[in-house]
Amino acid sequence: MTDQRRNLRLRGTPMRPLDLNFMCNRCNKLRAHGNHTKCSKLRQVESVERRAREKGL
Repeated sequence: MTDQRRNLRLRGTPMRPLDLNFMCNRCNKLRAHGNHTKCSKLRQVESVERRAREKGL
């Protein structure tokens, strides 16, 4: 079975494993239950700020 797996490449480099958490890092609840729009918006703002800092360096 493992012989049949393809090596996925993104722009010529191997892909990293996806960072999929089942627990919300904001409210510590399961992400599959409840409404996480507020958590999602906060997470998006953080990622924009992080990208801006990385570009500035």
